Amino acid sequence: MNQFIQSIPARLTRVTSGGKLIKEIDGLRFVAIVPVLIQHLAERFERNTPVSFNAPIESNLSNFLAHRGFLGVYIFFVISGFVLALPFASHRLRDSHKVNIGTYFWRRLTRLEPPYIIWMTIFFIVFIIQKNQSFMEYLPHYLANITYTHAIIYNTWSPFNPPTWTLEIEVQFYILAPVLAYLFFFVKNKILRRSLHLLLMASLVLAQQYLQLYLNPYSFSILGHLHYFLLGFILADIYLTDWKLISKSTWYDLLALISLASLIYFWSWNYELMSRIAVLVSLFLFFISVFKGDYVNRFITNRWIMSIGGMCYTIYLIHLPFSEFFIRLTRNLVFTQDYTINLIIQLVLFIPVTLILSGFFFLLFEKPFMDKGWPQVFSRKISAMFKN
Repeated sequence: MNQFIQSIPARLTRVTSGGKLIKEIDGLRFVAIVPVLIQHLAERFERNTPVSFNAPIESNLSNFLAHRGFLGVYIFFVISGFVLALPFASHRLRDSHKVNIGTYFWRRLTRLEPPYIIWMTIFFIVFIIQKNQSFMEYLPHYLANITYTHAIIYNTWSPFNPPTWTLEIEVQFYILAPVLAYLFFFVKNKILRRSLHLLLMASLVLAQQYLQLYLNPYSFSILGHLHYFLLGFILADIYLTDWKLISKSTWYDLLALISLASLIYFWSWNYELMSRIAVLVSLFLFFISVFKGDYVNRFITNRWIMSIGGMCYTIYLIHLPFSEFFIRLTRNLVFTQDYTINLIIQLVLFIPVTLILSGFFFLLFEKPFMDKGWPQVFSRKISAMFKN
C-alpha cells in the first residue's frame, strides 16, 4: 500500500508537448486552484447551512479570505500567458525552431477539447435529468458551451458548469497569442521591447478602467483580462533572457509572503485603478519569488503539490458541480455557531474527496489526451476494428 501511495505523484505527472516540465508552473497551478475550491465551497456552504452564526459572516476574517478565490483565476491567466509565450519567445530571442501555427492550434484542440466535451456532456445530461428541464431548450446552451461561445452569446455563466466562462477567455487568448507574441518579441532590443510591453499593459488597464471593460459583457471576454496574459509574456521574456542573473535567496521567500498578502488585500470587486495596478505588481513579484525563493520553491516543487497542480484542468472542470452535490450531504453537519470552524470542517471534507475524484478522472479523461499522438493511435485502433 505504501508503495502504491508513493507512486501516485508519478502517475499524475502531466505529459508535456515539448517533453520539458517546468516544475514551478505546476506548483503555481496548485496555488491557483486551491483558492478557487475554497471560494466556491464557501459560497455554497453559506447559501445552504442551517447554522445561525454567532456573528455576521461579513465581519469574519475567514469569510474575507475565502472570497478571495478569484485571485486563482488571475494566476491561471498569467500562467497561460507565460507558457504560450515561451516557444514563440524562444524562437525570436534564442533562435530555436519556429513554431508551426497549424500544429500549435491542433495541439490546443486535441489536448483540451476532448475532456471538456466529455464533462460538459455529462453535466448537461445531469442538469436536464435532475432539474427536469427541456432538452431542446438547453441544447443551444450546450452547443455554445462546447464551442467556447456561451458567455459571448448569452452574456452569462453556463447553467451546467458556471466557471467555464474563464476557459472561454483562455481560448480567446490562445487564438490571439501567436499574433501578440510575434508583435511583442519581434523587437530585439530588450529595453525597448519591455518598455513597449509595459506601455501596452498600462494602456489596456487605463482603457479598461475608463471604459469600464471590467464590467459585463466585457468581463466575459478577453477585453477585461488581457493584461494578465501579457504579464505572463513579460515573465517569459525575463525567464529566457535574465533568469540566470537572479540568484535564489531566502529574501524571495519573504517577498513571496508579502506579495501574496498584497494580492489578498488589494483585490476587490470595486475595481479601483490603484488596486488593480497593485494586483498586477503583486502577481509579478509573486511569480518571481516562487522561482527564486528557497523555502517557497521547495514547497511549490514538491511532487505532491506538482501532481495536484498538474491535474488542475480536471479539478476546475468538475469541482463546482461536485460542490453542489457535496453540500447537500454535509450542510447539516453542525458542531458550533462559529463560522470559521464550520467552514474549516466543510473544507477538510470537501477538498480531499475532490482531489481523489479528480485524480481518478484525470487519469481516465485527461491524461490520455496529453499524448500528442493520441489521434493517430485512436485512428489506427478504429481502422483495426473495422478490418476485423
